[in-house]
Amino acid sequence: MATGQRRTADRIQVGATLKRMRVESGVSREQAADKVGCTTTTIGNIEQGRTKISQGDLTLLLGLYGVREDQSGDLMEVNREARRSLKRVANSADIQPHQRRAADLIRAAHRIRFYSPEVFPGLLQEENYARAIMAPTGHADNVVETRLRFRLGLSDVLTRDDQPPLQFWVVIGEAALRKNIGGGNVMRNQLRHVIEMCQAYPNVTVQVLPFNAREHYLLGTTMSIYTFDKIIPEIASVDTTIGEHFLDRDSAVTEAITKFDDLRLKALDPLTSLDMIDSLSGNH
Repeated sequence: MATGQRRTADRIQVGATLKRMRVESGVSREQAADKVGCTTTTIGNIEQGRTKISQGDLTLLLGLYGVREDQSGDLMEVNREARRSLKRVANSADIQPHQRRAADLIRAAHRIRFYSPEVFPGLLQEENYARAIMAPTGHADNVVETRLRFRLGLSDVLTRDDQPPLQFWVVIGEAALRKNIGGGNVMRNQLRHVIEMCQAYPNVTVQVLPFNAREHYLLGTTMSIYTFDKIIPEIASVDTTIGEHFLDRDSAVTEAITKFDDLRLKALDPLTSLDMIDSLSGNH
């Protein structure tokens, strides 16, 4: 088993599924490690998506866990994709690891549910708004530009034609509409950009959580929930400025979905939200 490789979306999915299967079958990490001849640390790294697993070792573990053939076939195919060579990115050393992981998940996802109290998600960011957010990092201009191009390039998942476009449901705090990121012109263009995206693409939905909304479970939290079009567990993540914390336990993801759904009910409906965004765009 190779170690130290970058986590990819498929690898994270394989690891999360293997962990669930192991726990459900009552097999310990020690028993799994003995089966494939590795350490318990390696098993843990596989389950966290940090380490690739060979098709042979995967077959051994699926047999140990007593997995049905229909489920094992799906997982074997996902793992095959996870082991393929990754497309190189120009100036890839300038791309932060958490940016790569987020990009992998975004491209693999069938649907994403997102909440932030004060910043629009990368997929809906207008270029100058995104540049203003990156400006305080202190990095050289060429590094910022590389990361900016990488981020903006991800928005093609909303219009891709090689597979169904990403279904993107966003709940955003009213503060995001009133921030002064980049100055008045940048904010005005950003709000207009969001309106245009929602009007142009039926797969993009934005709701605004107004200041007068009642308390909710995600106060101060930025969260994403990724749904895939394979028989693979959903994954949730809590975002910070230095990376993401992944939630892969079924109970944790279910709780995240419940909290997001509660938030949707407290937010303005999509049409009223666009009206509010349009109205506030004139205030910048």
